[in-house]
Amino acid sequence: MFKWMMSMIIIVFIISVEMNNSQLTALANPVLAYSNAELDKLKSVADFNIFTPSFSIQNYKLEIKEPYPFNPDQEISKIRLHFFDESGKSYLFGVEEHKAVGYKINRDIITIDVRNHTSTTRTVIENFKFSERGEIININGIEGRFEAWVNHVPGGYLRWIHNDTFIEIDSGELTKDQMIALAKSMNENRIN
Repeated sequence: MFKWMMSMIIIVFIISVEMNNSQLTALANPVLAYSNAELDKLKSVADFNIFTPSFSIQNYKLEIKEPYPFNPDQEISKIRLHFFDESGKSYLFGVEEHKAVGYKINRDIITIDVRNHTSTTRTVIENFKFSERGEIININGIEGRFEAWVNHVPGGYLRWIHNDTFIEIDSGELTKDQMIALAKSMNENRIN
């Protein structure tokens, strides 16, 4: 029973840490992009090919969330783009991209000692591994995976690998079918 309770406490703590990390990222001051110029700068320093929706970004507000701060003199290994409606107030979807092979992720392992009221955190660097959870979705002949939100709102996560680039779309506004159509519209923007 004690081991089960400790496991639950650790799981809740890890989820809490992940949510707090996401909130901290959201507090960063992103770059608002009103033209393709900012995306072109990203493409020129990315170590992977960037994919973007085929629609014109003039119909949406695009926020370059990551890298932040963006320094065009440094190579980037991951991007995160947020797309809002024309007013810039309603978040529609986000796109995260990085290399599918040779990309390293940092994972925090938190150990809690309830008896001594202490905790330790250590960071482990691991090779990125594509998650095969979720429903299989065909995206222009490529196998992707869709995971719906737990609370039954529209959307969820849709991820796939295209030409050695990992792409993940998340949305709480778009339906599963709209997300699939969006994924099928993604065009590769070659590195210069």
